Amino acid sequence: MLDVVIVGGSSAGLSASLILGRSLRDVVVIDDQKPCNRFTNASHGFLTRDGSPPSELMQIAYVQLEPYSTVVRKTATALHIEKNDTGFEITSSDASTLQARTVLLATGLHDELPKLNEIEALWGKSVFHCPYCDGYEVRGKAISVYGADDAAIHLVMMLRNWTDNLTLCAADNWKLTAPQRDRLTRFGIHVVEQPITALERTGAQIEAVHFDDGTSVRCDALFIRPKTTHRTTFARDLGCKVDEHNVVQVDLRGRTSIEGVYAAGDIASPMRSVAIAVAQGAAAAYGINADLIERDFS
Repeated sequence: MLDVVIVGGSSAGLSASLILGRSLRDVVVIDDQKPCNRFTNASHGFLTRDGSPPSELMQIAYVQLEPYSTVVRKTATALHIEKNDTGFEITSSDASTLQARTVLLATGLHDELPKLNEIEALWGKSVFHCPYCDGYEVRGKAISVYGADDAAIHLVMMLRNWTDNLTLCAADNWKLTAPQRDRLTRFGIHVVEQPITALERTGAQIEAVHFDDGTSVRCDALFIRPKTTHRTTFARDLGCKVDEHNVVQVDLRGRTSIEGVYAAGDIASPMRSVAIAVAQGAAAAYGINADLIERDFS
């Protein structure tokens, strides 16, 4: 019987495993080696490692976890989690079954990109979702924002802090209201309400956005708000409370609404950030260790 199985071995999961290893807890981290940020060249905003490639951060984490013999990393995909009288049973793609007293869900999110030609080749390189992560690197440049609802207006207004050369590209199923257009124009934001026909690029660098009416705009970076979904259904399957924004509800120690189930990282935060995921993973580990101590000495 393990103390903890951590499902997901990226920033949140590995941060939790470090604290739990230092607490002498028996831990298995199950991970499929496909972190959401694998498409980007650099991770920004994480103090002491600003600008490091995500793969480099993972390698540093693996090295720093090596001294903790009670932490085991398993390369596999968790397929099913069953709550039982003694804790949880976790079945993985390698046909193994683990028994654990608690489970930490750190499975992250899946980004569904808009259907724009060539966008996959640009994702994480010159097409981004987070101004805090990538806005500084494209400051003062020509930036476009693509969206199909009012979230795009919020995003383009945020980006005014990084550049005054902004274009809002409205998807063909979204019609802005007159007050929205007036507000954007008042702040010097160019608005295009034409379907996008192509993203011109050189390698992984976007160069221009072309529209159905034959016009185009120069573009050094394109920001979008991709539709996000949980990479697994574990939180809902286990009965954890999830809010209307698809965020698993947790307290300050990572506890979900289901006893013994904890969550950290992107599935448990409205803000996506390596720094926040690391902090949440650590906080969840504190909660797990404290709850196990309470259980053992009650």
